[in-house]
Amino acid sequence: MLTRREFVGGLALAAGLPAGVRVFPDVVNVGVLERNGKKLLIDCGDGDVGGPVDWILVTHHHRDQWTGARKLGARVAVPEAERRFFERAEEFWDRADGILDHRYDFRPHVFTGRESVPVARGLRGGEVFEWEGLKIEAIATPGHTDGGLSYLVGRVAFTGDLIYGAGKLWEFYSLQKRFPGMRGDYWGFGGAVEELIASLDRVLEKEPETIVPSHGAVIENPAVAISELKANLRAAMDNYLTTAAWRIYFKGIFPEGRAPMLPPLLAVRPPRWIRNIASTTKAIVADDGSAFLSDCGFQVAINEIDLLIASGEIRSVDGIWITHYHDDHTQMVNAAKRKYGAKVHVERHMVDIIENPLAYQMPCLFPESIRVDRPMEHGETIEWKGFRLTAYHFPGQTLYHDGLLVERDGVKAFFTGDSFANFGIDDYCSQNRCFLGPGVGYQQCFKLLLELKPDLLVAAHWGPVPISEEYLRRALGLFAEREKLFARLFPWENPNFGLDPAWIRCYPYRQKALPGGMVAVEARVYNHASRPKQARLEMRAPAGWTSPPAATAMIAPRTEGRIRFQLRAPASPERRRQVLGLAATVEGVRLGEFAEAIVDFLAA
Repeated sequence: MLTRREFVGGLALAAGLPAGVRVFPDVVNVGVLERNGKKLLIDCGDGDVGGPVDWILVTHHHRDQWTGARKLGARVAVPEAERRFFERAEEFWDRADGILDHRYDFRPHVFTGRESVPVARGLRGGEVFEWEGLKIEAIATPGHTDGGLSYLVGRVAFTGDLIYGAGKLWEFYSLQKRFPGMRGDYWGFGGAVEELIASLDRVLEKEPETIVPSHGAVIENPAVAISELKANLRAAMDNYLTTAAWRIYFKGIFPEGRAPMLPPLLAVRPPRWIRNIASTTKAIVADDGSAFLSDCGFQVAINEIDLLIASGEIRSVDGIWITHYHDDHTQMVNAAKRKYGAKVHVERHMVDIIENPLAYQMPCLFPESIRVDRPMEHGETIEWKGFRLTAYHFPGQTLYHDGLLVERDGVKAFFTGDSFANFGIDDYCSQNRCFLGPGVGYQQCFKLLLELKPDLLVAAHWGPVPISEEYLRRALGLFAEREKLFARLFPWENPNFGLDPAWIRCYPYRQKALPGGMVAVEARVYNHASRPKQARLEMRAPAGWTSPPAATAMIAPRTEGRIRFQLRAPASPERRRQVLGLAATVEGVRLGEFAEAIVDFLAA
């Protein structure tokens, strides 16, 4: 279990540090160097160390490292490769829609500063920063971020978030990055693992006696701690790669001999009433020629439907089932609704993200609202022209995903969206919020399929694929082992805290407001643990806003708690777009501005 003492790496844990070097407990561990009556910080967290401070050296651009830099008013040195995130933060956020909509890349991370800070110096790996007779060496250590640095002070290395402790990381989702040869970060779960390991080896080459991580206790046996972390990372990745469906799509990227996959199952012949329309769009077709679509993501699907109608093979399109919110499944749904009068059906977990997509910060997001005509409950059945259609929450590839069981003539076909291939699992993006554990994520999906016993699966990108009880049970075993492997990797009591980048989030994520008006934001906290947790939440805003006081809530186990905040916007905002921060303290552990919300001002 994570404890406050472990998290802060406080003064009591820094006994092995040399004179003039200490660790101050803030949102992150702040290195404090004092000489000749002056103070230099390595990272600064929320800036609670107080001033005066001469210099701040920042390890990487994630905002928990440096939120307090403006308050301290010190000169700031940052990784040159990440300089733009510090001195042009507002410009980054002004252009963020280009990152947030249709998002398939996760470098750069949006976990970056809300407001700019002047940069006095940019540093590169190999440079030496001299201060008051001390020589501080910058070491290039990409992995957690692309341009991160570590700083060597004598035999003490300040390594940012490369490591938490012996065998452990603070979180894994920042390692989402394309493997060499991939076309996007979206498929790169753990893609930065080897880069991070190489950076840790680079630190070890300097023979430090002590490592000070941003999160966790001071490490006094670096070689052992790093060796354990490398072993834990590779064990977790080997388990993951055994079922990673991207290895079917991107051949030759990963060595075939490492973590061999289950062999593909024999192909199945679908019944005549299942039609592959185009791309991700599939359909069931009734005897009278009317069709019920599954997903509609591309113009080519509309074109093909028009041809089928013209030829008489399809008479009408009555309904559309949306398996999940990703753009390649939803971009043409509104066009299909307008053209054919089709009614949209989804399971209730999907309703809000489909109707209010800008309220979420999720991958592959189609930013246009789609009105849901027929929300369905988990397990609810409707009859449609000789078919039985049963809706299920099916959080496989993403938390916001459903499945549809279609029954006719004694055949049971389960429409899985993007959750399965032959044979692989499509959980390759941390930002999709794929949870581990019994009753959640893929383990929930496997159990459901074992109970329903469908004759075939209909995958959006693959069409009909076979299903095997043996493979489902083997996958269940692999995922149970995966949960243990990731639990070993994190200090958290449940591994999903280290895998879920949105366990603390703002709702809505993006909204519009009038200058001087009230702005409502819900702070949402998902408690992955099996016991209640107390969360203290605080909204932070740029100058000119009026923010409410912090609020506290007790979050029940395995549920998402909510606190609603009302803020007043400035009457004359300096910028059209401003970013609010959500700071959190959970069970006494300060997490800093874990989440953010974007507000765009309308013309008064």
